[in-house]
Amino acid sequence: MKKLHQQKNRSTAFTFLIAAIPRLSAAGDITLDEVTITSAPATSAVMVSEPQPTPKSSVAQEGIELLGGPAQTSVYAPLDLVPSVNYESSDPYGLSPTRNINIRGKSDFHVTRNIEGLPVAGIVGGTDLIDLENVGRFDVYRGGMPANQGLGMSNATGAVDQQLLAPREKFGVIGKQALGSFGFLRSFLRLDTGKLSETGTSAFISGSTTATDKWKGEGDISRENAMLGLSQQLGDRLKIDIDFVYNQFAGHTYRPLTYNQVQDLHHFADYDYNANLSGNSAADANYYDVNRSEYENYATLAKIDFKLAEGQHLIVKPYYWDSDGVIYSANGSNVQIWHQKNDNLGGVLEYQGNFGTHTNLVVGYWAQSMAPPPPPTDQTLNRVNADGSLSFNRRSTLAKIDPFLVNSPYFQLTETFGHTVVSGGLRYMDLGVPEMQYYKTAGLPNVPYDQIWAYNPTPDANAATSEKNYGEFLPNFGVRQQFNAEWSASASYGRRFGRPDWGPQASNYISNEAAFVAKGMTLQNLVDRVKPELSDQLDLSVSYKNGGFNVVSTLFGAKNQNRQVMVTDSSLGGLSYYQGTAKTTQYGIEFEADYQLNESLSLFGSATLASETYDEDTPTLAGGRSLATKGKQIPNTASTLFKGGLNYRWHDLTLSPVVKNIGRRYGDSAETQIVNGYTVFDLNASYHIWHDIRLSMSLQNVFDRQYVSQISANDFNLNNATAYYVGAPRTLAFTLSGKF
Repeated sequence: MKKLHQQKNRSTAFTFLIAAIPRLSAAGDITLDEVTITSAPATSAVMVSEPQPTPKSSVAQEGIELLGGPAQTSVYAPLDLVPSVNYESSDPYGLSPTRNINIRGKSDFHVTRNIEGLPVAGIVGGTDLIDLENVGRFDVYRGGMPANQGLGMSNATGAVDQQLLAPREKFGVIGKQALGSFGFLRSFLRLDTGKLSETGTSAFISGSTTATDKWKGEGDISRENAMLGLSQQLGDRLKIDIDFVYNQFAGHTYRPLTYNQVQDLHHFADYDYNANLSGNSAADANYYDVNRSEYENYATLAKIDFKLAEGQHLIVKPYYWDSDGVIYSANGSNVQIWHQKNDNLGGVLEYQGNFGTHTNLVVGYWAQSMAPPPPPTDQTLNRVNADGSLSFNRRSTLAKIDPFLVNSPYFQLTETFGHTVVSGGLRYMDLGVPEMQYYKTAGLPNVPYDQIWAYNPTPDANAATSEKNYGEFLPNFGVRQQFNAEWSASASYGRRFGRPDWGPQASNYISNEAAFVAKGMTLQNLVDRVKPELSDQLDLSVSYKNGGFNVVSTLFGAKNQNRQVMVTDSSLGGLSYYQGTAKTTQYGIEFEADYQLNESLSLFGSATLASETYDEDTPTLAGGRSLATKGKQIPNTASTLFKGGLNYRWHDLTLSPVVKNIGRRYGDSAETQIVNGYTVFDLNASYHIWHDIRLSMSLQNVFDRQYVSQISANDFNLNNATAYYVGAPRTLAFTLSGKF
């Protein structure tokens, strides 16, 4: 492994794990027995669509293991076969934080990523917290959703919820060892104590260590993870579940391509950051070892369930998430260092009532405090020395921003009338944005953020904003009708919320402040142009289930308002800025199906035909010529997605080929940057050596196809600075796993 791995202690998680095993084992009488999974529904299907008024798609354990890949870390990878979901990454193992998913054509900026229904993730920073071996199910909401789901700063694109595997009732051990192309190596171990006879406590502890080289250029990626879960029943009424997670990440960055380079992909597919130093500081800003990121994350979440009466529960779910990271990236002739410290403290108080078999009521309140960034508060520009070290040039950003506050009450009522289920609810989203104050940075020294204030920096009068509250009502309504044992249908409506993106607006202003001031514009002028995005979603679904055959077909449509777009304004001398003025119309049809032909063979797949276009041309801030966007497709929106695969079992051997076809996309809203579609084949196989000991193989991109995977993450970028990332080449990995 290269320099970055040498700087990290790769045994953190396993040291923690091994040290704790003897204490857990001695805590009570433990007998080795069959491992039983208790927190996820028993199913062999890769994907499951639940028949409910507000539909959702779920990825079961078999799908997580199949699609999560050898690394089993990416929260996005297991969603790759869900209808209308397009997972994009340049990293074959899903470790790099440079990745994206699109849901019905919208980027992941407005995707809520939850764990056990809680937004245990910040807006900026951090990487995937949970090893997928500790996840029982992924739930994906693409349309409207119940009021108690999709809690988070933004759910305008959709919501992804990880349901964890609770501690098992019986003692068990799961171990994995994987290795593969590009120096990939991963070890994982989980120990479940079972229910201890003396205290009734059940617990698990797990740890993993993962490392790989980048598949192109120089550099590597490493990840350490440890997790502890506890479950305690106290009497007949009270149950407490607590999970603790530690995650450490360090990785070099993949270099994106320009559109011109994409036109000659055969020549530029391996293009990356410079492998060697030249001695020229400006050129060496693109040296690989000064383009990287490091994060250290801690998270705690709990669920306290108090049974008031039969069918009546009071639930308290507190959580805390901390990400401490730093990003190094080329910025012109300098290297920008961005220190990110993101703290999230919140909780949910919820009443759940089941009244007989016909009425279900949920009433709750979610509150959260989020310490910034965004926007950035602490950034410096640095020169590259001849030996690759960095020398401070100047401080580029300094700001004080108080925590953002969220208060969100909600309720959801579901009634069953024979074969008809009706559900409706309402959530009020109140997002409190604090005042932001930026400071003049000229002459300030290179000291930590908490020490810089001793030098009395001067407030920047042009770069300040006042505090503000954004409040929106988010209703939802759905109905489901079961016609007979095979056929059912549902219709649903829901409004979703997308927070304004203050970060790029503020950073863009600070970088071009002199030009904006010359035009008489302050940061407040620009921030006032950014509004919460609102998305009104309508879904009509029909499902058929007969024996081993299941199919769901969904027509969807949406009207989106206040979509944030970036424009380059010729009337302001070519300045770029963001504004929340765009309106779009979205519609399409989805299919998802699985078919269990017999005990040996099952098929699964999904298909999407979709469109999202701008309703009108985009006006500029200074009243100049409008940008011709009317009728144009949103960038990075594939109008066709076809994905599918099969599982074939023959004695102890299982083969699982998967194919994905992504249609043509555009890299800009003027539809001048055309990106061709592509088809990729993957092959997975596993062999049961003995009892629960298994050898698995993963072969990605079987035919070594060269293609553009990720298109710069932002679907609201109207300028021509789009970044393109090449998909990973053929990648082979093996995993030896065992359950005891």
